[in-house]
Amino acid sequence: MSNITHNTSQLYRITYEAYSKFANDVNRCANLDEVAEVCRTHLKYLINFRIIRMTIFQNNKYFFFELHGNKVWFDLKEKSEIYDYERELLAREIPIMTSKIPDKLVRNKVDIEALTDPVLWGWCFNKYERKVLVSLLADQEKAFSVGDVEILKLMVDCIQAKFSEIYLKRQISIQNRNLSEAYDTIKSKNLEIERIVENQKQTIKERTSEIALKNEKLLHISVLNAHNIREPLSRIQGIAELFEFFDDHGCRTELIPKLIGSVEEMDEVLKEVVEMASKELTELKAKDL
Repeated sequence: MSNITHNTSQLYRITYEAYSKFANDVNRCANLDEVAEVCRTHLKYLINFRIIRMTIFQNNKYFFFELHGNKVWFDLKEKSEIYDYERELLAREIPIMTSKIPDKLVRNKVDIEALTDPVLWGWCFNKYERKVLVSLLADQEKAFSVGDVEILKLMVDCIQAKFSEIYLKRQISIQNRNLSEAYDTIKSKNLEIERIVENQKQTIKERTSEIALKNEKLLHISVLNAHNIREPLSRIQGIAELFEFFDDHGCRTELIPKLIGSVEEMDEVLKEVVEMASKELTELKAKDL
């Protein structure tokens, strides 16, 4: 009896040490390739199996993880990739143990004919509000028993927690990259807006300068008009006041010729002013175009 107890205690100690080594190595993994390598190296010391398969539901897709012999495969695929018995596990959440082995599970992995009394085990574990399907194919040579379920659960918890950590880090990395791209886009748009504002400021400055120049030219024309027209107009007004002091002969011989000369001079000045104003306005309009 003591031998049995001693052997059982020793077996538990060996299993605990093997699991501790497995869990520590998984905890140090930075990606799924490293997790796969740790599983390939250590799981054969924890439980017996021909094929072990994990299916984890994640964001409307399923993460598949399979290990058989020394080969590991994992991928993120659609729900259509799960097997019929896995659908039943999802729906009923009742463990299965059956000798009916789906061909899809073993195809290109193990020779089912070479196995002695193969058995498929299946579980649906609820981990952190996420369902995890576990399938395990064993036979008499690599036998799996109910007593191994607890260590299997610990192993599944460890792998699923690491998968969640890696997946969360990847999602955060994607979000950070998207935020960085959005920041770069906003920064670029801000620079573009700043360039537009600067262009508008420059345009306003140029237009203000043009308006000031136009006003200056218009003022020049106005002053020129007032100055040039004022002189002949004053003479005409003065001659007109002299008419009452001259007789008809004096008016015809002296005042009227002077009046005509002043009118003609004023006419020339007006023509010059109109020509100058027309020229300036034409130049201003041309600049606007």
